[in-house]
Amino acid sequence: MKKVFNAAVFALLTYLVADRAMLHAQGNDLGSAACSQSAAQVEYDALSKGFSQAAASSQRDAHRSQCLVMGRRQPGQMMAMK
Repeated sequence: MKKVFNAAVFALLTYLVADRAMLHAQGNDLGSAACSQSAAQVEYDALSKGFSQAAASSQRDAHRSQCLVMGRRQPGQMMAMK
């Protein structure tokens, strides 16, 4: 049972490392500066749609977190939700 668990953990780590390497090779990974810039755009978009400052900054933070964790470009997600 322990060998199966270790093999599953190793396979998962291998997949995650390979996925990040492919993103980097294809040029689709985002740096922290790009994430901050797109997050600022989301905040501006939210403010222009009538959200309060607190709601807009919350959307900005959520977008930045998702961008940093996922590390990939997602063209349709740079808009405030409403």
